[in-house]
Amino acid sequence: MVLKLVYPIFVILILLIIGTIYLHNNESWSYVDSFYFSTITLTTVGYGDLVPTKDSSKIFISIYAIFGISVMLYVLGSVVGRLVVEQEQLFLKLFSSINNLRYNPDLRNKKKLNRELIRNLIKKKLTYDKGKRRIKW
Repeated sequence: MVLKLVYPIFVILILLIIGTIYLHNNESWSYVDSFYFSTITLTTVGYGDLVPTKDSSKIFISIYAIFGISVMLYVLGSVVGRLVVEQEQLFLKLFSSINNLRYNPDLRNKKKLNRELIRNLIKKKLTYDKGKRRIKW
């Protein structure tokens, strides 16, 4: 999972570095202010405490914001999508065998079905990892 996050983090860092270097050179801001403005722009917060003053910076920031925000949303969506897929696979693995119990003619009674469900879950030896907030097998 950690390796899958390296590429998106790398792309975000490249975007921040491009914005920081451009603003530092064109607006004569410090690296901290340039990085701050780049971060505020890409996260769409926009406090308004720093404003580009040159026309070339305004044009760059307009293009940078459109492109950068799109990339940020894509990266965020792909990271969240990966997490959802992992959780979905875990859910399907857990409940696929339980779903088959519903159609067992011997378990028509709700009490019998509930007992069998509990037995099935106990057999799988599920534990909840509080640190990762996930169910472990």
